[in-house]
Amino acid sequence: MSLSDFVSRVGARIAHLPTHTKVLLTLATCVLLVELAFRMFGRRSRAYARWTRGIEAVGAVWTAVLLSVVYLVSVGPVSLFLKLTGKDLLDRSKGNDPTFWKPHEANPLGTLAAARHQF
Repeated sequence: MSLSDFVSRVGARIAHLPTHTKVLLTLATCVLLVELAFRMFGRRSRAYARWTRGIEAVGAVWTAVLLSVVYLVSVGPVSLFLKLTGKDLLDRSKGNDPTFWKPHEANPLGTLAAARHQF
């Protein structure tokens, strides 16, 4: 396969993409090219410092958005399911005991060995 065949195949694939995908691909390509140009030619310039601060701000916003979505999609439904079924995975019920303290089993290795092999 020659280089011209490869380029024409990639061009044909891009031509069949939806418009919003083409716009996002163009935007991502421009951001990549600007970043590469700054790293090659203007690493210590004020423009590169501003560019970096702007990209970090966008990254902070997207991090918050993505973590919120992950929380709402994973933790929320699990919590709702556990509340509806009445389960308490932490066993926080006091029962008839006067305290929340739960006795634990002693470590079969002994206290000194257990302290050395915690993980």
